[in-house]
Amino acid sequence: MNKAVKKTISWVVYLLILAGLIWGIPRGLSYVLRTDYPMASITSGSMWPSLKQGDLVFIKGYVDKEDVQKGDIIVYKNYIGFTIHRVVELNEYTVTTKGDANRGPDSPIEYDDIVGKAVSYNGKPIRVPLIGNISILINKNI
Repeated sequence: MNKAVKKTISWVVYLLILAGLIWGIPRGLSYVLRTDYPMASITSGSMWPSLKQGDLVFIKGYVDKEDVQKGDIIVYKNYIGFTIHRVVELNEYTVTTKGDANRGPDSPIEYDDIVGKAVSYNGKPIRVPLIGNISILINKNI
């Protein structure tokens, strides 16, 4: 086999592995974290300093309202997409959140609007700095 064919085969194998990782990691995380939305990009500075714009965070699926506690960072659906903020108040039918850097709380949301909670370690959300910028750039150009 000549050198050009070997190099071409190597590149094809490399690209197949890369495609498998890009396709497989989110699906594996969806299974492990029990959610259709296992990762989220931080698109604003509302959660600074806990989460910074461009961070990638991991989201654990929401099961029921007993899983949500004051101080948790949750992800919820709203009319513009998704919001990632901290729980500041729990009521029987609603949850009130607030971005750490925001002056006031958000409007209350229903428990059914919660998608999940940020995965944390030692009380701090697990985040991958800057990687979320890739998603932000892709979505901005679409």
